[in-house]
Amino acid sequence: MRVSRHGEVLYRHYAGQADIASGKDIRPDTIYRAYSMTKPVTIAAIMVLVDEGRLSLDDLVTTYVPEFSDLTVLASPDDQHLNTVPARELRIIHLLTHTSGLSNSWTPGPLAPLYRDAGLVPGSYPYDPAFADGLPEVARRLSRIPLQFQPGSQWLYSISPDIAGLVVERVAEQGFGDFLKQRIFDPLGMPDTDFHVPAEKAGRLAEVYALKDGKLVLHESAASSPFLGRPHVESGSAGLVTTLDDYGRFASMLAGLGSTGGVQVFSRQTALGMMSPQVDRAVLGANFTRFMNFATGGSGDGMGMALGGAVLVDVAGSDVPGIKGEYTWGGAASTTFIVVPEIGLEATLMTQLFPSGMLPLRDMMKKAVYRAIL
Repeated sequence: MRVSRHGEVLYRHYAGQADIASGKDIRPDTIYRAYSMTKPVTIAAIMVLVDEGRLSLDDLVTTYVPEFSDLTVLASPDDQHLNTVPARELRIIHLLTHTSGLSNSWTPGPLAPLYRDAGLVPGSYPYDPAFADGLPEVARRLSRIPLQFQPGSQWLYSISPDIAGLVVERVAEQGFGDFLKQRIFDPLGMPDTDFHVPAEKAGRLAEVYALKDGKLVLHESAASSPFLGRPHVESGSAGLVTTLDDYGRFASMLAGLGSTGGVQVFSRQTALGMMSPQVDRAVLGANFTRFMNFATGGSGDGMGMALGGAVLVDVAGSDVPGIKGEYTWGGAASTTFIVVPEIGLEATLMTQLFPSGMLPLRDMMKKAVYRAIL
């Protein structure tokens, strides 16, 4: 766990083991699977382009992804017969707030089998040779599947950030990973954040564990992890690996409203826009609040949806300490972070326990951090 304020690291603590069988301890250079903590990084890349005036959140997605020109949407959300109608205009902001209508292979409903049939299964499609063309192939396959709902009308967790990554590629005219490295990772000093773990760093990748009958069991071996190979798809949804300090520097940049350590990634106004609520409560619905435990490792009470993450909008409505404007997200292996721009604070927690939500790690971290800081 790491805590910093105004760019100054106040606390670092490493505990536990990266490999229980061998007794290898967690170290400062341990590499973790970020999974969905990739999403805020992807959105930050979009915001770099917005900051430069090369992109607008209101732009039509089809301007950059013509593969989406003829999208359809289910006539009714639970239509097992898959009757469809033409989709309304899909905009960039819908990709960044999970209001695009895109779905996934694991949400119950008529579309999940279509995602599985298309090979769009989390953890496998980035490494599938059938996706050798990368993000454009993801777009082509998604374009053949109806949307769950009309863009902007509901909230549903999805792989929309993959399409956001494709937008970055086409606006910047370079690979998504290359853009991240050039504009975010290298400037912030994040040398171990990438879409794969190179051979010389393989020994630093942690094992992933799961709880079974109250005991930790191996979920994914580091030695056979797909992250050791270069993916065909640089997934903006869940593709990154990182270290505690690497991601902490990214979070510190957000806490500094676009800058940290003398490095400015984007403007204060752009940072505020990224971490401000963007979706009406009626659109979020109860599904959003319920999902926060899985998505962030904590309560969804009092939370709204910003770009790529959740934001605390109602302090009184939350059952854990917080400051209005606090921004957060997490990953499937129980990683999580919070950013509090009002006081320049970031707190980042890394572990590799799958799936997230088994322990309220974000809320536990928040209570400890706020008690110490305030």
